[in-house]
Amino acid sequence: MKKITKIILIIFFYLISINKALSFEIIRDVELERFTEKIVANLLQDSDIKYDELNYYFINSNEINAFVAGGNNLFVNTEIIVAADDYREYAAVLAHELSHILGGHIFRTKQEINKLNKRAFPVYVLGLLGILGGASDAGLATLMVGSASVQDGYTYYSRNQEASADQAAVKMLCSNNIDGKFFLDFLDKIDKSIPYSQKQSSYRSTHPRIFDRKTWVESSLIQYNGCKYVSEDKLQNEFELLKAKIFAFTHNDNETKAVYNSNSNKDNYALAVTSYLSGNHSKSIQLLNRLIKEDPNNPFFRELLGEIYFSKHDYESAIKQQIISIDLINYDSDLYLMMLGNYYIASDNQNDYKKSIELLKKSLRINNKNTYSWYLLAKAYAETDNLPLAQYSTAERHYITGDYGMAHQFIKKSLKNIEKNTTEWYRANDLLNIIENKLNGD
Repeated sequence: MKKITKIILIIFFYLISINKALSFEIIRDVELERFTEKIVANLLQDSDIKYDELNYYFINSNEINAFVAGGNNLFVNTEIIVAADDYREYAAVLAHELSHILGGHIFRTKQEINKLNKRAFPVYVLGLLGILGGASDAGLATLMVGSASVQDGYTYYSRNQEASADQAAVKMLCSNNIDGKFFLDFLDKIDKSIPYSQKQSSYRSTHPRIFDRKTWVESSLIQYNGCKYVSEDKLQNEFELLKAKIFAFTHNDNETKAVYNSNSNKDNYALAVTSYLSGNHSKSIQLLNRLIKEDPNNPFFRELLGEIYFSKHDYESAIKQQIISIDLINYDSDLYLMMLGNYYIASDNQNDYKKSIELLKKSLRINNKNTYSWYLLAKAYAETDNLPLAQYSTAERHYITGDYGMAHQFIKKSLKNIEKNTTEWYRANDLLNIIENKLNGD
């Protein structure tokens, strides 16, 4: 455990020392990802693009912004969720960005992508001690050109593209029985809450004036007789719980307690998170047990409870809660499997290392770009004295992060002793050829 604590501390101090202007804090959270996918799947019912063909990235930022970049890559700042009071406001933002994708309004600049590829982007995770890894998932550096627009202001959609996206978003909302007036509500909220300054609001710097956008939306709503549909209570309840958690993870303790101060489920969820982050684990556990009693089938309460037990070094309880969470969610999540694999490694038992390897390999079958799963897999192999596979796993991790020199060193070492004619042996040989071509500029 001392090793794990040391690694976490190193990562933590590395992250806080990075110049904020050059870093992007990417959040991964299953509850956030699942809810967003659910809304997007609804919006894309009659589209040629399916929700699982998109890549979703969530940026830890107190600026209200969302954008698309480099293909089917959707970026959402956490403050979008915090600012919205209704899931339909969030759906309106997603509909607008999806309309940019469907309309082919994607910004691409090879030169800027190459510049960004040389930067390091820390990854924040809502779960597993809050912070994991200093490397990004899915070759993230090559996709973050859209994020540079937030910092550098070089990406601007044309007025025509924005008008087209707003009008298409209204059609998308109304065609899928989502009240379009919530698009106007969210635009009003932005207009009233943010001073008119490009420096203060990335949303204003990457989108036209709110007045113009409201005009476009209002004119489109007329075509759909106001587009009035009733709320889905289940979705609204899910959204309010998600928002409470995101708020608590991205705002300080005082702010969270000022906003969430009643005895409702959403307030208790937010208070459980902020109590955990403040070190009051007993209070957090008490609140989560209360929530679980109210809703025993919510996997996200269980996941957070497992995380807290893990931080208290109660690995048996952490594993138990995470297994229940995985069973309840009934969804193949590389992140949840990765977390459970990490819990087994921390328990420091030889049999548990084998369980961890099995779980991490399954995590990577779902998402083979999960760099932290590769890191943990290398650790688990090393603990079971399988150095060749530990070296192979490390090579995969370095390859994903673009460090071809280190990847080449580790893959060469692994091939000296890796068992021949295994899946890993074939992949290691393929990876060696790929890396050498990269190093030779092919």
